Amino acid sequence: MQQFNIEQSLLKEGIISSEQLATLKLEKQRSSISLVQAIRRLNFVQEDILIEFLSTKLNLPKFNPADFSPSKELFSLLTGDFVWKAKVVPIFKKNDELAVGLLDPLDASLLEELRFRTGLFIKPYLIKEKDLLGILNKYYDRRGLKGTAIQSKEEIQIEDTIIKEEGSKPSVIEAVNLLLLQALKVNASDIHIEPQEEKMRLRLRIDGVLKEISPPEASHYNAFVSRLKIMSNLDIAEKRVPQDGRFKVDLKDESLDVRVSVIPTIQGESLVLRLLRQNRRLLTLEELGMSKENLKIYSRLIQRPSGIILVTGPTGSGKTTTLYASLSSLKTIDKNIITIEDPVEYQLDFCRQIQVNPKVNLTFATGLRSILRHDPDIIMVGEIRDLETATIAIQAALTGHLVFSTLHTNDAASAITRLIDMGIEPFLIASCLNGVVAQRLIRILCPKCKKSIGKSVFKNSPYKDKEIEVYQAVGCQDCLNTGFAGRLGIFEIMELTPEIGRLTMQRASSEEIISFCRSSGMKFLLDDGWEKISLGLTSPQELMRVLGSG
Repeated sequence: MQQFNIEQSLLKEGIISSEQLATLKLEKQRSSISLVQAIRRLNFVQEDILIEFLSTKLNLPKFNPADFSPSKELFSLLTGDFVWKAKVVPIFKKNDELAVGLLDPLDASLLEELRFRTGLFIKPYLIKEKDLLGILNKYYDRRGLKGTAIQSKEEIQIEDTIIKEEGSKPSVIEAVNLLLLQALKVNASDIHIEPQEEKMRLRLRIDGVLKEISPPEASHYNAFVSRLKIMSNLDIAEKRVPQDGRFKVDLKDESLDVRVSVIPTIQGESLVLRLLRQNRRLLTLEELGMSKENLKIYSRLIQRPSGIILVTGPTGSGKTTTLYASLSSLKTIDKNIITIEDPVEYQLDFCRQIQVNPKVNLTFATGLRSILRHDPDIIMVGEIRDLETATIAIQAALTGHLVFSTLHTNDAASAITRLIDMGIEPFLIASCLNGVVAQRLIRILCPKCKKSIGKSVFKNSPYKDKEIEVYQAVGCQDCLNTGFAGRLGIFEIMELTPEIGRLTMQRASSEEIISFCRSSGMKFLLDDGWEKISLGLTSPQELMRVLGSG
């Protein structure tokens, strides 16, 4: 199949606009799908036009229903659960070649999997979605996609411990597995399982907001909790004290690390499951959501050979994602990158990662001391929590290492005063701090259902002197009726200039530093948020939800 730049070809032939391409890229990033899949999901191009375009550019044949001759032998080549999930159908087999109808001929991983499953050469055919679904509905059993059973052993396999008592009932096992699959399907980051007086409540955190879903019967609650505690290697008999555990779920295409927190409440045990998808693609710096100006400043900061870069924000604001993207952009064969984290959220193949373990006295401080004896070039410390860790991190920066870490502050300027409050001398901060990034995550308006409410002037915004078109959330089936689909970052980046260094030496307050930064033209979180609003990516209400009315 010949190679071509699909984005440029679509633009050049006028099939999509540059604005549509920008939206498609966001959807592609949010859902980890291909551009063709994003086009189909957002209905930006009529299917006939898309198929004709791909057929011409790739020299691929189109499926003709009149030529289709179904046979049991043909359908036995691929399992029902696979074809339903992959959205493919076998069309005919000739010698050692299998013709397959599919929706995205550029999905190289799917073509490779088809070759692996069948042992045949694969010839892609472009097929209309209605024809594909017609064949699937008529000839393939859609097991596991209806009702409560999971799709197959191939779909999900759990590293089990010995199953005990009520937690081992097959219906409970299936219900737990289904919940995990459902959470993955909607890209949930957390699952909340909460006891109530006469029922149990299930909620998923999607794009930072909790959404309630239908729970199992209340009578199954104890079995449900026992099953999860067994999987997490926790004591199912202990219901009086908090417990923390973890387990792994291995899907056919990815691995899921689940961190489990159990706390006793007066209603019963409450569980929260944090879902960490190990195979999720790392975002690049360009995909974080930084403006061109912010990206230029930040790229300059991280290219310095030594010093400290701090990323600040509350829990769940995307700090780890920013740090991982930063490390990924700096990876080269001549750099030794080491991290110490609590927890290690994603496994990176280009660096050495250490998991904090207080039980054996492996803390951020003790781990950081060991890292310095391991000849590092770049160090990432998951969080600066105390004076000891801060002191060692600063010593590392002053001795020629580039150090990344995080703090829990509301803005960039407060990172300086927080370090001083910890006991770090101001002259040390001024000597080694390269800059501070403050960030939040805001939800992106669903491109399929967002609605323009006209142009307005917002007097309390950076756009007080001109009208901007504003969109609001509506809600549709694609976005689970939330009106939003995915998230991106808003940022403020404070570079430690000589002037800010002097303010630091004078122990200036965060308000004084902010005032100076504003007079120097620095863009703050609110400014970056309003820029996203002006681009139609989010709404004023969402920005207010994240930053507050101030």
